[in-house]
Amino acid sequence: MTNRLARDPLTKQMTIDKRDAITEAAQKMAAAITRRDLATIEAMLAPGFVHRTHGGPRVGADDFLAAIEAIPGEILLVRLEQLHVDVCASGALVTGVQYAQVLVDGQVVEDRRGFVDWFVKKAGGWRIQAAVDLPEPSPR
Repeated sequence: MTNRLARDPLTKQMTIDKRDAITEAAQKMAAAITRRDLATIEAMLAPGFVHRTHGGPRVGADDFLAAIEAIPGEILLVRLEQLHVDVCASGALVTGVQYAQVLVDGQVVEDRRGFVDWFVKKAGGWRIQAAVDLPEPSPR
């Protein structure tokens, strides 16, 4: 059976609009991390936010913000690559690779890691409910 909504041009456009808004929110988060703009980052986290690393502990919003604040050196760049957004009725799954450059003791340190973020619509905007960092992806 075919889903009539999937063929409806208005529904398709609404999905594209949501995908664009979520992509913009993800890019806004990356820019806020680059600036260490903790107020913007906090505002982009949904109530009950949780962050995990592969095999690591559950971390709430306060510890997540503290970890960003504690990154040594100067954050030069945080860029999202291979960004994919899948929208459903309850939220959106955002996956990709986060590439960062940090200047520490005169040396540029590069970091590349996969991520999975779950966005939900709260208070009129897209907020991150859950975030997972993954080990660096294997070269293709």
